Amino acid sequence: FLIEVMGRDCGYLALMAAIAGGAEYVVLPEVETDPEKIAESLAAAYEKGKSHAIIVVAEGAKYNATKLDAFFTEHRERLGFDLRVTIIGHVQRGGVPSAVDRILASRLGAAAVEQMVKGNYGVLVGEIKGEIAVTPLEKVVNNHKTLDSDYLDLAKILD
Repeated sequence: FLIEVMGRDCGYLALMAAIAGGAEYVVLPEVETDPEKIAESLAAAYEKGKSHAIIVVAEGAKYNATKLDAFFTEHRERLGFDLRVTIIGHVQRGGVPSAVDRILASRLGAAAVEQMVKGNYGVLVGEIKGEIAVTPLEKVVNNHKTLDSDYLDLAKILD
């Protein structure tokens, strides 16, 4: 199964989904990926006795779901298996909020209103280390979060 999730420039969501879902492979915009390596990984999983495999792909990866599907279709006879592709896209935002989600939303909403009352516009209200924080939008837009290499290593160990 190949599942494409949000992540135009950042593979964080794909990486977390891959770890949480037990994916055999994750494809990220930040990491160069060779479709042949994915095929090798899937074949190795099959030889270990796995009857199915999961690949999680960030939409912005060089080899997104559409390109990987085309590659695997073109090389089906040589590779020996098909992919079932699901492009989740922004539908993944539609989950049911937990109690923690609702509390965070209330805290952030109250903090946002507080910033507006103060006349402080052009900021992002968020949570950093459990505390409400205000960050100028310029800093948010220009700051690309890098992936934590520990999570990349974990994903490789768990495949």
